[in-house]
Amino acid sequence: MRCILILLSTALLVVITHANELNTVNGITQVIVPTAATPAEQFAGDELARYIGKITRVALPVIAEDTDRFDGRALVVGRTTENLRDHNPGDWARDTIYLGYGDGDIAIIGQGPQGTLFAAYEFLRHQGCRWYLPDHIIDEIVPRRAELELPESPLQYTPTFVERGWHPHPSSPGAFKVHINKWATRNGINAICAGTTFDYGEELGHGLRLREGHTLPALIPSADFPQTLETFAAHPDWYPLHNGRRVHQYKDGRPVQACLSNPEVVAEVSHRVISWLNEYGDCWRFSVSHSDEPTYWCECDACKAIDGPNSKWQRNDLYDAYGLKSKQGPGPMSRRWIAFVNQVAQKVAAVHPDIKISFYAYGSTVMPPTGDDWKLAPNIIVEYAYGDGICLSHDLTAENCPTNAAAHAWLTHWATAGRPVIMYDYPPGGGNFDVPTGHLRRYQALLRYSQAHGVIAWAGEGQGSWAGSGLWHYLKGRLLWDVNSDVSILIAEFCHDIYGPAETTMQSFYVEFEAALDQIDDHQIWGSWITALPDQDVDRLSALLSEAETQAPAPPFDRHVAMMRAAFNTLEMQRLATAANESGFARYNKMREATLALVERHNLPITDRWRDELAKNPYRPPFKALNASELLDLASGWKFRVDDSDTWRDIRVDDYWTGQGINYHGIAWYTTEFVVPDDIAGGTVWLLFGMIDGDSEVWVNGKSLGSMPGAPWDKPKAFVITETLEPGDTAQVRIRVSKELYAAGINGGVRLVHRR
Repeated sequence: MRCILILLSTALLVVITHANELNTVNGITQVIVPTAATPAEQFAGDELARYIGKITRVALPVIAEDTDRFDGRALVVGRTTENLRDHNPGDWARDTIYLGYGDGDIAIIGQGPQGTLFAAYEFLRHQGCRWYLPDHIIDEIVPRRAELELPESPLQYTPTFVERGWHPHPSSPGAFKVHINKWATRNGINAICAGTTFDYGEELGHGLRLREGHTLPALIPSADFPQTLETFAAHPDWYPLHNGRRVHQYKDGRPVQACLSNPEVVAEVSHRVISWLNEYGDCWRFSVSHSDEPTYWCECDACKAIDGPNSKWQRNDLYDAYGLKSKQGPGPMSRRWIAFVNQVAQKVAAVHPDIKISFYAYGSTVMPPTGDDWKLAPNIIVEYAYGDGICLSHDLTAENCPTNAAAHAWLTHWATAGRPVIMYDYPPGGGNFDVPTGHLRRYQALLRYSQAHGVIAWAGEGQGSWAGSGLWHYLKGRLLWDVNSDVSILIAEFCHDIYGPAETTMQSFYVEFEAALDQIDDHQIWGSWITALPDQDVDRLSALLSEAETQAPAPPFDRHVAMMRAAFNTLEMQRLATAANESGFARYNKMREATLALVERHNLPITDRWRDELAKNPYRPPFKALNASELLDLASGWKFRVDDSDTWRDIRVDDYWTGQGINYHGIAWYTTEFVVPDDIAGGTVWLLFGMIDGDSEVWVNGKSLGSMPGAPWDKPKAFVITETLEPGDTAQVRIRVSKELYAAGINGGVRLVHRR
């Protein structure tokens, strides 16, 4: 019946349109697009007509400028003859929009392929349309009234930041392409992407196309990138020298850096970048950035000579050259990388003078070189990626916060180099993608700070799932468009439209959530606030959600509240996961089951990873072992060999084998012996492992104690060994671990613990 009514309604609207060609709203009778409209201009015109029809029930025709127009006013969209007579958008700053309010026709035009779409959606925002979350998650907000609300004066506006985007963590990759690009465009976000390259498509004006990421291992293939072995065999001197030999992968299988002093490397990288730009077409920037770390940098004399006479870096150490962990201090590779990327940028500029070359000021390059004898090529943009994280407890200029003081000093130094800066942002919740985001006004302060210190663009990583971070995604998009937006109004609008009868309670939830975060005394870096929130604040916020649930029991508002409840349960579960007791685990399990039921009942947009963990949850902390008394620390004296090898070597069990220079994946063996303490009678004895990254099986004196899966790789595991021990005897432990990728082996130590 519902489908029939929709069809009848549509048919009636069509009849009315044909019966009266001068359908009008505010004197507007048509939408005019260029004769040879681009797909984006045509889509902008169609969207204006469609939404005006939804708002006013008036169907405006979309016509080309070379056809006979109707009497009355028009919305004139894009680069029509009329608009170009009065405006020159080619001279405007990127993504500038113009809305020609006032008497007569209303020009709707913007700079660039996406600019007119941004102008059209800004016009619709002025009418009250809102797109808070992608439309496969929450319905759009469209007001209903007889007339449009049109200001008296024209508006021309340039967004605060040139590049406005981040990497979201969508609940599924398919949803990203279908829905999120459209959501981003409607909110003025021009560079949201799930990977290193992206394209919104012709209809959405492509977006601000770019090549992002750690691109060096793709430009000089290393580790498991295609053509690595072939390229390494043909050009070993392109690769870093480590311990006297050239290597194509790091000890845990990750990519390495290149020999940056080799002119052939400069030529090959430049060639590949230019070839990509030739094929890809119009592009804003290409990131030429080093491999992610820790990894190997080249130890050859020519590379070290680039570092300068004052460099402390001579060889790769435990953390190699990575960030604040390096024994040589932060950023020891900045001068070397700048010398390399300057050469690449100059070669690219000769062919593509308008393309920017960016690079990550990150890890080994986070701190600018000391001294004033360095400079950046004119087409370079610095992408400042402070991987150790911004502290959200303090302002960037706070002297009592060492983390932010360093971030401020380095960002300021990069900006004084005379080149623009991109801020590469990290999520407030760290890797906890499904917890709710409470830092809202703090983000406006951070954005305003960055604008004042030379930042022209924002990239980075998003804060996880839409369930608990929908407001954060929306708010960040609006602030990147206009950093001076009124955050209180944005939050109030969101709560009114999304939570309906629970709007006041949910507004209090967001306000009190951020107030609780502001009261945390410690630093808040990379999600550290999750366990630092006081229990009483968590209980109060949970009570507000319970109140909202009673206020909004019916669709769609019950689902919207359920989204935040599922996210907040995730936060509580993260806190409970650290409790080494049965009652805490019982609460965790009860909350897990309730959250899974909520997710399934409402089809909530959480990450696939968390959905699987809620459904499977095979891990149970070894509570009894964790609360037992330590008898013996077995951290030293172990032997190690790879499978099918008779060669044993010394190894520690406080770090993975891949962290100790063993470049191997597959099956490996650990073994040690210890004298059984006398005081083991009348209780249970466990072997307690800090963590084992890989599938494992344990034998004591030749008897298997059982096996465990590798997941989770970062949680304690324990094996009962009571029946295999006799006081005073020598016990032999043998452990088989299997892991195929990345870090592998035992970490966190091994202890013998006892409980009566």
